[in-house]
Amino acid sequence: MYRLFSVFFVLLLIYPAGNFAFANPPDGLTTSTSNPTYEPGDQVIITGTVQPVTDNNPVTIIVRNPIGNVYAVGQIPLNNNMFVDEFVLGDNAQGGLYTVNIRQDNKTTQIQFQVITGLSQIIPVYESKIRVSGQNDDLIKYGNVQVSTALNSITISVDTSKMRNGPVMETFHIPKRVVDTNAGGLVVQEGGNIVSCTQRSSDVERVLDCPITKGITQITITGTSVIPEFGLSASLVFASSIAVAVIIFSKIRGTVFSDSLFNSRHI
Repeated sequence: MYRLFSVFFVLLLIYPAGNFAFANPPDGLTTSTSNPTYEPGDQVIITGTVQPVTDNNPVTIIVRNPIGNVYAVGQIPLNNNMFVDEFVLGDNAQGGLYTVNIRQDNKTTQIQFQVITGLSQIIPVYESKIRVSGQNDDLIKYGNVQVSTALNSITISVDTSKMRNGPVMETFHIPKRVVDTNAGGLVVQEGGNIVSCTQRSSDVERVLDCPITKGITQITITGTSVIPEFGLSASLVFASSIAVAVIIFSKIRGTVFSDSLFNSRHI
């Protein structure tokens, strides 16, 4: 009995009353953005986890611009204990530090990301456009675009005569309807030489960070599909023209047929 009592007493010392339960993981939200910095037109992806999940309330996300105004608001449902939100920064997004406040039930957290603005150039491609941004766009000028449906490529003329040193990093925002690929990534060539570009994509565009070298005169971007030579409006106009021509032809044919029938009855 004495030995049993001694063991029981030691157990009481090791495990104080009310401390038998296993400790739960720390409560709260864990979240991050897909990149620490963005440019206007980029897609921002916010992912996170909730621990522990106590109810089915959605995650509320409020994004504020550098002067404190609300830039984006979303309510995202939980998938198990995870959530994903995404939005695209407008072309006129203000540069600076953006603050993201996140809440789920009584759990809150805050993160930030930077928007870097610089000079941008718009390159028209039929009814679409490619936007090029960077910190040294005044040194590089982009001109006409040639589209090759046979090679699934677009070629952009480039003027680098103002560049003193190189290369200069430029960011190309290319709509997928202009040129796209199902083989991993687009192939970029400068003056016939393949260039290594950092590539990322969203549902609607591919973003390429490419070094531009002094002395090149054109950039060729090749994929597995390219924008048709005739855009949507041109196709609609062409189809409408055919329809009008068919209607006019039908009316003329009907008139000629009626006149022939009338004349045959009065011979």
